[in-house]
Amino acid sequence: MCGLLFTGCAPAVVRANVTGRPPVAGAAAAGGERAAARVTERGMASWYGPGFAGRRTANGEVFDPSQLTAAHKELPFNTLVRVTNEDNGRSVVVRINDRGPFKPGRIIDLSRAGAEAIDMIGAGVARVTVEVLTLPEGVVRVGASGELRGFEVMSRLHPVGTLMVLSPLVGGEPLVVRVVSQELPIESPADVVVGYELYAAVGSEARLHLD
Repeated sequence: MCGLLFTGCAPAVVRANVTGRPPVAGAAAAGGERAAARVTERGMASWYGPGFAGRRTANGEVFDPSQLTAAHKELPFNTLVRVTNEDNGRSVVVRINDRGPFKPGRIIDLSRAGAEAIDMIGAGVARVTVEVLTLPEGVVRVGASGELRGFEVMSRLHPVGTLMVLSPLVGGEPLVVRVVSQELPIESPADVVVGYELYAAVGSEARLHLD
């Protein structure tokens, strides 16, 4: 059935007239749906890495310093946050999978990869803004990339080969898509990234179903 959906039975996709810069992920959705709520926190960030590699994080994962993850005292596991270094303006999107930091005055502990992305390895700490990216349950933030074709998508949290359904929030037919990569750009707040044509049909936010 999935094979049919990917060929002749797949819903037609409207061609987007793309000019200039690509669509910005996380923009307000069309219709009455609310855009993503953002809670901002400011304070000092630190990073941790070599001494913790291979240990279990608070949510049970094996800590890998090369992944874009972070520790926070309160945010739910798997929350995506954008961390911006206030000194240089560089930002990165990381996923919360651990608890900490426990040193007073610090609000988030980044993996080495996260710290490298905002250029704070040398200093060890940096003053940052933490922007929490939240959406209604079952809704994902969609970005666009010229590297993807047809029903190919990139996803932060779903393994390569996963089939899932993206449904526009307002009107439009559900679309069966396949994950081809988990390598999203570090600066992107999107949960999934699709090609420009698919973005024209789905929009900046969509409902995601795995069944």
